[in-house]
Amino acid sequence: MGNYTLDEVIKRWTRGDMTTEQTVGQTLLIVQDIARRVGTLEKMWEEGRNSRKTGKDESEE
Repeated sequence: MGNYTLDEVIKRWTRGDMTTEQTVGQTLLIVQDIARRVGTLEKMWEEGRNSRKTGKDESEE
């Protein structure tokens, strides 16, 4: 079973196409992906904030 969007998971679960266990597993994969993406954004934001504080652009380093 591949990764689904949250809307797809909900639709499949309400139709009975996925077991509760499959639904929980897919939901955890979605949460894991969101956590990874948020971490990436936080890192980019912090790097941008640090470069503004020092007046340097990352391309100058």
